[in-house]
Amino acid sequence: MGWPYEFVDLTEDDKLHRRHAINHNASVAFWSAFAPAVAALLLRAAARVVRRLRRGQYREVPGSPALKASRQGWSSPAQVVGDRWRTFAWWMGGDVVLLGAHWGRRDEWILGTTWASWLLFLCFRGTGKDYLHLTKRFGAIATSQLPIQYFLALKYLSPFGYLFRSSHEELNRWHRVLGRIVYSLLVLHIIFYNVFFILSGIWFKRFFASIVFAGVIASLFMHTLMGMSMSKVRQLSYRVFFITHIIAAMAVPPLIFYHAPSARIYVSLAIGFLVLDLAARKMTSIDAPSVVESIPGTELLKITSTMPSSKILKFKAKPGAHLYLNLPLSSRPAPNNPYSVGNLVFEFLYNPFTVVSANEDSNQVTFVARKRTGPMTARLAEFAAAGVPEGDEAKMALSIEGPYGVVGETFSDLLDAGVGRILIVAGGVGATFAVPIYHALIAESPTARIQFVWAIRSPGDATWAPSNPSGKSLTDDDQVQLFLTGDMGLSSSHRSGQGTGGDGVEMTNLNRLSERNHKRPDLGKLVGDMFKSASDETIAVLVCGPPEMGRELRRHVTPWVMNGRKVWWHNESFGW
Repeated sequence: MGWPYEFVDLTEDDKLHRRHAINHNASVAFWSAFAPAVAALLLRAAARVVRRLRRGQYREVPGSPALKASRQGWSSPAQVVGDRWRTFAWWMGGDVVLLGAHWGRRDEWILGTTWASWLLFLCFRGTGKDYLHLTKRFGAIATSQLPIQYFLALKYLSPFGYLFRSSHEELNRWHRVLGRIVYSLLVLHIIFYNVFFILSGIWFKRFFASIVFAGVIASLFMHTLMGMSMSKVRQLSYRVFFITHIIAAMAVPPLIFYHAPSARIYVSLAIGFLVLDLAARKMTSIDAPSVVESIPGTELLKITSTMPSSKILKFKAKPGAHLYLNLPLSSRPAPNNPYSVGNLVFEFLYNPFTVVSANEDSNQVTFVARKRTGPMTARLAEFAAAGVPEGDEAKMALSIEGPYGVVGETFSDLLDAGVGRILIVAGGVGATFAVPIYHALIAESPTARIQFVWAIRSPGDATWAPSNPSGKSLTDDDQVQLFLTGDMGLSSSHRSGQGTGGDGVEMTNLNRLSERNHKRPDLGKLVGDMFKSASDETIAVLVCGPPEMGRELRRHVTPWVMNGRKVWWHNESFGW
C-alpha cells in the first residue's frame, strides 16, 4: 500500500471546513485530557460511599471455628475486584529495566502509549487524502496539549494537583511523559511541512517568512530543551537544564502565538497559568530570618527559620512536607551588585528541603541540608562558617515557600486506612522526611505498631533529629533501629565485594546504636518479619533515601502484594 496522502487544491469553502475540523479535533484532544481527573473524582466518591455503607453494616460474630474460618475465606465480588485492582496498580508502579538501566515505570509507558495513540488517532481522523490537513492537524493536536503540559509543571496552582490530591514531585513525571509526546508530534509536524515546501519548490521563500520563522525559532527552543533533558546532561549540570527549561517555557508560547493563530487560546492558557502560578508563589513566599549551623563531624547543615504562626500551622498540619528555598538579594554573595552573574544565578534556584519540625511555641521551622557543590548549599555553608549570629538583624534571610508534598495531602488517608503496622525506612538525610512522619504517627495513631529503620553514614548524622512528642530521643526509642553505614543502608546482597565501610566506627554519643547494629539493614528480613507477624493486617511502608534503597524495598514488598496483602506504600523522592 502506497502513501495515501497527496497535495490537493481546495476551494475557500473547503479550506474553511478543514480549519473547523482541525480546531474541533484540537478541542477534543484538550478536553479529553481531563477525563482521567474526572474518573478519579468519580472513583473517589464511589469509594467514600462504599466505606460509609460498610460502617453501617453489622455482621454477627460466628460462634464455631469452622464458620469463622469459612467467613474469613469468603470474599464478596467487590472485595475480589478491589484485591485485583490493588495488585494491578502495584504492578503498574513497577520499574521498567532494560539492559540494566531504569527507563521509568510501567504506568508511564502504558498510559503514555495509550495517550499517544489517542492523540495520533485525532491527528489522522477525517483527514482524507489531504496532506496539508494532516500536517496542520499534527501541529494543532500538539499545541492543544501545551496547557496540560504546563498544568502538570505548576507547583501552587496546578488543577491536576487539586483534582488528584497530589503534589508537584508526583505530577512532574507525567509532565515529562507528555512532554515527549508533544515534542514527537511537533517534530512530525515540522518534517511534514518541510517535505511540502521542498516538493513544492518554495522552501527558501516560506522558511524565512516571519510567520514560519517564528515556528522555526520555537522549534529550536524545543530541540534545545529536549537535549538538555537527557539524563546525562542533567547529571552534569541540573542548573543548566533548569535555566534552559525556564527560558524555553517563557519563550515558546509567544512564538507559537504568532506562528499559529488557531492555537492562541491554548498558548494563552499555558503562559497565563504559568505567570499566575509564579505570582502566587511569590506572594505566598516569606523572607524568614534564619540561623544556619554546621553539624560537627558531618557535611550537614541545620537551618532554623522564624516565620509567622499562620505559616507554622500549615507546616504543622502536613508532616513530611517540604519547602522550596531561595536566597533573597540581601543573602546573596554580592548584594550591592544585583545584576552580577553570581547573583543572577540565584534567580533560578529553588531548592527543596523537607521540614524536620515546626514549633508553634517558638514559631520556627527546622530543616537539614547536606553540603553539595551547588551555589545554594555553598552559600549556606559560608554563613554557617561565620558562626551563630546574635539578633535577627545578623541572621541570614531565606525566602521560603510551601508546604508542598504528597504525604501532606494524604496523611489523613494513612490514618483512616486501618493500618495495623507501619514500616518506615530512611537513608541519610532522607530521615528529614521520615522523622516528622514517625512523630506524627506516634501522636495521631498511638495503637499502631511502628518500626523505624534509619541508615546513616556517621554517628553525627543522627544528632539533629528531634525527640518524639513524649520527649524520648530516637537513640532511646525501642521502635527505632539505627544502622551505621557509608553506603546509605543497602543490604550486603547489593554490596558484594565491598568492605564494611563505617561498621566499626565507635559511636560514643549514640550508645544504643553501638549496642544494637554493627551491620547494614537487611531489608528483606525486615519486610518478611513484619508481614509474617501480621497475617491479616494492612501494612504501611514508607521510604525516603537513595533510589536503590527504594527499589530494593519495593522488590521485597512485591511478593506480599501479589499474594493479596494490603499495603499503603509511599516512596518520597525529588529526583528525576
